[in-house]
Amino acid sequence: MRYAAIDIGSNAVRLLIADIIETGKEISFKKNTLIRVPLRLGDNAFLDKKISDKKSDELIKTMLAFRNLMDVYMVLSLIHISEPT
Repeated sequence: MRYAAIDIGSNAVRLLIADIIETGKEISFKKNTLIRVPLRLGDNAFLDKKISDKKSDELIKTMLAFRNLMDVYMVLSLIHISEPT
């Protein structure tokens, strides 16, 4: 089974794609790929208390690219993680 996790942080957005391997009672994870995009969402957000339109557009493009990669890698399910504000 192949799963993905997306971590949206103040400096970068990451996509982790991993395979879950079940052997009897044991479950292990094998990292397939990890992609990091340094968007620097926090640059404006900490000063202006909001993410700029430019950074929002970059985030949307990144998420669409991640969706395409998950399709190519045939990901079964996704987990989303973001930093608290």
